[in-house]
Amino acid sequence: MEIIRQRLGCGHVKRNSKRDRALVFVVRERAALLESVIPFFERVPLLSSKRSDFEKFACIVRKMARGDHRTAVGFRELLEVALWMNGEGRFRKVKWNEIDEEVSR
Repeated sequence: MEIIRQRLGCGHVKRNSKRDRALVFVVRERAALLESVIPFFERVPLLSSKRSDFEKFACIVRKMARGDHRTAVGFRELLEVALWMNGEGRFRKVKWNEIDEEVSR
């Protein structure tokens, strides 16, 4: 993980949770995602089922960079794409209808 962090020049490595010993690579800065992480994985595509999720993620990050999330319609569109990531939300703690109700307020 540290080699990946060094190669991309951004982010940090941390434990997934207190109970889980797995490590995760975290990048929170949008500029780093747009300039390093997304271009890297477009040049070297994932070979697993995560490829589709990555493509959705990259689309969301780019649309947020344009400000699409600042309108109710744009936010809802991005939210809908995000909700279908990671196994179509099977393990999501908050259900779609709860999020939808909150956004509608």
